[in-house]
Amino acid sequence: MKHKLSSLSGDIVQPEQLLERANANRLFIDVRLGEPEDEFRDYRDCHILGAVYGQIREVFAAQPAPDSGNLPLPEREQLEHRLRAWGVDAETEVVVYGPSVALAARGWWVLRWAGLKNVKVLDGGLEAWINHGGPVAQGETHRVATAASEQLRLQPGNMPQILVDEVEQLGSGTLLIDARDENSFLAGSIPRARNLPSAEQWTPAGVLRTVSEIESLYEDAGVKAGRDVVVYCGGGVLSALSVLTLNALGVEPRLYVGSWSEWNKSPERMARSAAERGQA
Repeated sequence: MKHKLSSLSGDIVQPEQLLERANANRLFIDVRLGEPEDEFRDYRDCHILGAVYGQIREVFAAQPAPDSGNLPLPEREQLEHRLRAWGVDAETEVVVYGPSVALAARGWWVLRWAGLKNVKVLDGGLEAWINHGGPVAQGETHRVATAASEQLRLQPGNMPQILVDEVEQLGSGTLLIDARDENSFLAGSIPRARNLPSAEQWTPAGVLRTVSEIESLYEDAGVKAGRDVVVYCGGGVLSALSVLTLNALGVEPRLYVGSWSEWNKSPERMARSAAERGQA
């Protein structure tokens, strides 16, 4: 029998599970990252009924600094203000989805990092929801703050992460996974990284692969029980999916949020990467 990752993790949910279990305190967030005008138009054309629009650069990231990655973590106050306006309180069930499961995973990781406990990724996104008869809507969803949401207090720091200075000091016992596509990896990577593209973890239909398939991918990359694992990508999106699936398999990796887009801003770090490629 082909088991889904949702059978192992409460952080991954299937459309039928949500449809069978109504929850008046549930919020869907449609997570996007592309051209804002195009993405907002697509959201307005069709989204899950009641879903709000969550552009990653506006909700799940702060403005980049000259020496940061492209998608640094949001300020607590900024995220807290947005969630309160959406009516999110400490008990709200937040369900994130997007054009790809990796985009949804970025939203999931940030919300869990910020201290929300009940956050789920919808496997298969909007297409799977529609295929299971889930209600959809057009236009824009407008939510209002509630007395409970005004009391929301975020406490960032609830997900394992690692900063660039620590990445530079990683020992040989740590497995460093680069979640970008192979071409990006070959164009430049952090020294000693192993390439395991996150895109290999979902099917052409946008649904996560089976437990056995994803386990096999990680085993081939060298993941095993008890090993220290760090994941990164270009800006902390694809690698957030790696965290989601590794957690489902019982592994707790650290996420390097700055990723390659931060690493490559230092000439000294880039020299290290180039030196490793020269020795390969």
